[in-house]
Amino acid sequence: MTLHIWMDAYKSGLKNLGIELPDEVIIRDFFYEHNKTAAKYPNIDIDLYVENVRKYMVSHVPFMKLYEGVHETLEKLQKNNITLTLVSSSPRKLIEEVLELTELTKYFKAISGFDDIMKHKPDPAPFLYIIEVAKLDPKTTIIIGDSPHDITAAKAAGLDSCLFLPSDNKIFYDFDQILKTNPNYSVQSLEAFAELILNS
Repeated sequence: MTLHIWMDAYKSGLKNLGIELPDEVIIRDFFYEHNKTAAKYPNIDIDLYVENVRKYMVSHVPFMKLYEGVHETLEKLQKNNITLTLVSSSPRKLIEEVLELTELTKYFKAISGFDDIMKHKPDPAPFLYIIEVAKLDPKTTIIIGDSPHDITAAKAAGLDSCLFLPSDNKIFYDFDQILKTNPNYSVQSLEAFAELILNS
C-alpha cells in the first residue's frame, strides 16, 4: 500500500517548504508527472523536493502495510507455475527494501524500478523491459495495476491488463474514470485476481 506513504511523503515535503495543500490537489498536481508539477509550481526546486520525498519513503518502509491476501495470492499463483514479475516507478533500492521487509522477494522472478529504465508508465518501456528480462511471452502475460497509467502502458505494450480497485484506493482515484481506460478485467481483491488467472 505505497500510495498512502507517498501521500504522507509529499505532504511532509510541502510542509517543510511552508506549503499546505488539500489531499486532492497533491494527488492531482504532485503524483506521477513531475515535469508538469515543476511547470505549475515554479518556486519549488522540484528535483530537490522529489529527492526528499523519496528519502522519506525509504525511511518509512518499515511502516508499509500490505493489501489483504498478498502472500496467499502470490503463493497460489507461484504453486500453479505462474511466473511473477514486478514493475514499479519507485527506485529499485526502495522496491528491494520493501520486498525484503514484507518477505515478498521469493515470489518474483524479476523486478524493474525507475532507475532501470528511467521512463515512467504510461510509457510502455518498463513493461517491455521486464518481458525481455524475464523472457515472458507477451501473448500470455497480463498486467495488474491500480492506476490508469498501468492500463495505458499495458495497452501500448500490447498486453492484457487487469485494474485493481481496492476500497483503500478510493481517495486516490475516481474508479469510474479509470475504468474508462478499458482494462481487459477489473478486480477488487487480489484473491479475485488469482481466481481470474487460474480459471482462464
